[in-house]
Amino acid sequence: MAICAQSYGILCMFSIQTVLIISVSSPATGSLRFPQHYTMMHWAGRIEKELEKTLQLVTGAQQMKGIYNEKKSQFDIKRNNPKDLVERVARDIAKLLTSKRRALERLAREAEQLQTMYPWQDGIKESDMEYYDSKAESDYTEDEDGEENLMENPYSVKLEFVDDPNFKNKVNYSYSAVQIPTDIYKGSPVILNELNWTQALERVFIDNRREDSSLRWQVFGSSTGVTRYYPATPWRAPNKIDLYDVRRRPWYIQGASSPKDMIIIVDVSGSVSGLTLKLMKSSVMQMLDTLSDDDYVNVARFNEKADAVVPCFKTLVQATMRNKKIFKESIMNMQAKGTTDYKSGFQFAFEQLLNDTGAPRAGCNKMIMMFTDGGEDRAQDIFEKYNWPNKTVSPVPNNQGSIHQSKSANESVREMINQPVVSHLPLIPLSLCNKYHVSQRQASFWGGGGGG
Repeated sequence: MAICAQSYGILCMFSIQTVLIISVSSPATGSLRFPQHYTMMHWAGRIEKELEKTLQLVTGAQQMKGIYNEKKSQFDIKRNNPKDLVERVARDIAKLLTSKRRALERLAREAEQLQTMYPWQDGIKESDMEYYDSKAESDYTEDEDGEENLMENPYSVKLEFVDDPNFKNKVNYSYSAVQIPTDIYKGSPVILNELNWTQALERVFIDNRREDSSLRWQVFGSSTGVTRYYPATPWRAPNKIDLYDVRRRPWYIQGASSPKDMIIIVDVSGSVSGLTLKLMKSSVMQMLDTLSDDDYVNVARFNEKADAVVPCFKTLVQATMRNKKIFKESIMNMQAKGTTDYKSGFQFAFEQLLNDTGAPRAGCNKMIMMFTDGGEDRAQDIFEKYNWPNKTVSPVPNNQGSIHQSKSANESVREMINQPVVSHLPLIPLSLCNKYHVSQRQASFWGGGGGG
C-alpha cells in the first residue's frame, strides 16, 4: 500500500538500546511501500525483548526473588481479613487521637485555672523571673563591617541541648521555650505577667509527655503574642527578618474562633426594598466570608413565612467555598415583599439548630444572625419554647454584638428588632468549645504533631 502524504517522521524510543525510526519521504522523492508483515513481527519481538531486559534491570525483580529464596525460611505467609485489618488500624488511630486529646484538654484546663488565679503585678521586672528566650541566640545585628553580632538576652537561662531524632532537632526536656514576636517589647508589664503565669505550664508539658511519649511539640499561644512551647529548642526563623506571630497561625485562628453552627435569617418584607435590601445582601455575603470549613451554616429569608434561600439545603451545610458560592447566588436573587413576622424567622432558625437530623454539625457554638430594618413584632413565645432556660443558642443582632441572655426573652428580642442593619457583623471570638471554655486572652492550645 502506497503512502501518499506530506513529508513526516515518527520516532519511537523503547529503551536506551533500541531506537526505531520510520521516515516516509514526500511524494516528490518517490513512494515507499509499508513494511511487510514479517518485518513488523521482527521489530515487535526485538522491542519486547529490550523492554523485558530494561524492566528487569530497573525493578530489580531478580534480586528480589533471590532475596526471598534465600530468606524464605524467615517469612510466614498468612491470609489477611481486610475487615479485621481496617478495624485494627481504626482502633490504633482512635487510641492515638484519644491520648492527644486528653493531653490537650489537660493543658487547656490547667491554663484556665492558672490564669484565673494569677494576681496581676504592676511592678514586675524581667529580672524577677527565669525563662528561656528561644531567640536570645538567634537575634543579630550588623556592625560597621557588615558582620553579624549575636545579641544575647541577659535574663534568659542558658540551656544544654541533646539531639533527638524524633524532633529532628536539639532539644531540652527540662524546660519550655518562649518566643515573642519581633515587634513586641519584651519588657512591657503585659508580656512579663504573661511570661510569669505561663511558667507553670512547664509542669503540665512535662506530665503530658511522661504519660504519652509519642507527643511531639506542645504549644501555648496567647493573644498577647507570647508563644511557649515544649521541649525547649533554639528558635530558627526561616529568614533573617523574623515575622513569626502565633496569632497569625491557622491553628491559632481556628482555635480562637471555634467551630460554629450558624443560621442567618434575613428580613425580606416590603419595608426593606431598595438600598436597605442591597445593604443586607452585601452584609450577609460578607458574613459568609468569615466562615471556614469547620463551620456549618444555613441562610433563610422570612416575611410572613420563612424558607431556605437554597431550597435543596434542608439542613445546615458545611461552609465550603462551593456552598458559600451557592448561597451568594441565591442571596442576590432575594426580593422584598409582604409583611414582617419575626416569629417565623426565629422558629425556622431554632428548628434548624436544635433538631437532631443526623446531618453533620460543628457541634460547638450555636448562633442565630438576624438582618432586619427593625420593627415592633415580638417573638417572646418562640424564645421561651426553644431557648429557655438552657439558653443553648446565642442570638446576635445586626450590629450590636451578642445578646445578654440574662435579660428576659422579650427584652432580648426587642433589642434585636429595633436596631437597623448598617454593615456586616464580626463573629464572636471563642476559644474552645464543649466542656472547656477558655477566655480570649488565653487563646488556643496545640497538643502534638507540630508547633508551627
